[in-house]
Amino acid sequence: MKKLSFILAFLILSPVWAAPVSVLNFKVDGQNYTVQKLTDGLGIIWAMEFLSPTKIIFTELSGNIHILDLATGVTRQMKNPPQVHVATQGGLLDIALHPKFAENSWVYVTYAKRISGKQTTALARAKLNLAKEEFSDWQDIFLAKPTFNTAHHYGSRIAFDDKGYLFLTVGDRGNEKLAQSLATHNGKVLRLNMDGSAPSDNPFVNQAGALKEIWSYGHRNPQGLFFDKSTGVLYEQEHGPMGGDEINLITKGKNYGWPLITYGREYSGGPVGDGETAREGLEQPIKYFLPSIAPSGLLVYRAKKLKLFQDRFVSGALALQHLNVVDVKDCATACEDRLLLPLNERIRDVIMGPDGLVYASSDTGRIYRIQEGQ
Repeated sequence: MKKLSFILAFLILSPVWAAPVSVLNFKVDGQNYTVQKLTDGLGIIWAMEFLSPTKIIFTELSGNIHILDLATGVTRQMKNPPQVHVATQGGLLDIALHPKFAENSWVYVTYAKRISGKQTTALARAKLNLAKEEFSDWQDIFLAKPTFNTAHHYGSRIAFDDKGYLFLTVGDRGNEKLAQSLATHNGKVLRLNMDGSAPSDNPFVNQAGALKEIWSYGHRNPQGLFFDKSTGVLYEQEHGPMGGDEINLITKGKNYGWPLITYGREYSGGPVGDGETAREGLEQPIKYFLPSIAPSGLLVYRAKKLKLFQDRFVSGALALQHLNVVDVKDCATACEDRLLLPLNERIRDVIMGPDGLVYASSDTGRIYRIQEGQ
């Protein structure tokens, strides 16, 4: 039995090697682009982050954390990941590096956590020892309140601003009315200190009955979050119901309307609530999608390496299986580019590398790299 256990452990932790393979070529505005496949054979790759110019750390929904070495093509599974609850949309979700990761080795993740038979969105952090390929000192630094029997609409994405704060999204968990309640974390963008505590200047810290961590509310299922350092603006992207996916510019203390206003409809085809798309005192999205694209990870591309993406929102699209690209300026009326459609992939996350190239992950365990040329 011990010998079998050793063999299984060896198989699980053995590195996987794969050479980049060009899988798609396309042309936009006279420029050729190539899409390379960097990984294969894994589960849903929910989130990615660059550890260095040649290493990507990424999560699988199933609970594993891997590091892909771009220089060698080797993918290694890290030891001692967090203990997550995997069910339906729940599991291991986002991953992000502390802005001073090179000094403190802190890695942050969000995941579905089971508490007394129910689930919630958790934010945890741990130290990453690259030499030993393992994590240590896992700490749950924030748990969304309350817990639920449902296993969907967890959110959740992490973004750091340039002032030492962490932003975190939490979905409505299928209890849409709670998005309007300041007594719950559901359907909210939260602003936290690096240790998970609430900053003293958050908008509702002095309001009786309100949770101190809330930064904005009235969101449905936010699976995209990006702090644009070039402008100091925080953008959030969320799933609508049937239609009504949104990109929002997030402002302190504002109400983004769900479920009081939406451009989507119930899955039955009927209106959501009173069927309103606007109401005084409620924020409008800067972009909404009809029909739904089911948006996931969000990037604002500010580099110059790839002209196709420059100054544009780049995001995954799950339902329509593409990479969605639209101008940041005038995005409400600008035309979209819908890329990678021939791959027939649910694109889950998208990031920019230190090389200025765009990397996208899929629900079939692949990471793709987009570059100029053919």
